[in-house]
Amino acid sequence: MTNNADRKTIKPTRFEERPSFTLAGVATVTTNAAELSGAGKIGKLYEQYYSQNIGERLAPQQLQSGSYGCYFNYEDGVAGKYEVMVGVHVRDDLQTPYPDQVSTFTVPSAKYAVFVTERGPIIEMVQRAWADIWKWAEESGNERAYTGDFEYYAPNINPNDGEVEIYIAVRE
Repeated sequence: MTNNADRKTIKPTRFEERPSFTLAGVATVTTNAAELSGAGKIGKLYEQYYSQNIGERLAPQQLQSGSYGCYFNYEDGVAGKYEVMVGVHVRDDLQTPYPDQVSTFTVPSAKYAVFVTERGPIIEMVQRAWADIWKWAEESGNERAYTGDFEYYAPNINPNDGEVEIYIAVRE
């Protein structure tokens, strides 16, 4: 494990334009304050996603392999409530109903700053990356759009030794 004092801060590896796409999964509302206090909901949401086999249940509608953690409907940037969804990329034109507890969100087209986490235990690496993203967003010229940010988890990712891409919507 890397000592945090010796750790290099991650920066965007690239900027990328992405078209809109639809996610289906399970969602909840939380705040950064709640997540940092130990009363967070994100961990429990991932537990629900995996324990209820949401990804497998959505496989017939899935358009791209892998899973997503998406952050949207921000009320006040990093300070307010926001919605978080754990899900998969699905076809936009789906007419069949989704299983109970499954909702959808269409991530709007945007320009993204793309961060790649360090390789290691996924939960720890993603948390570290978000701390770096918050610092990066405070720097002059780095303005988040808060329209929909997401983490992409490749299929068959090793939870103990993996990398995750985090897409942060930015203002142009």
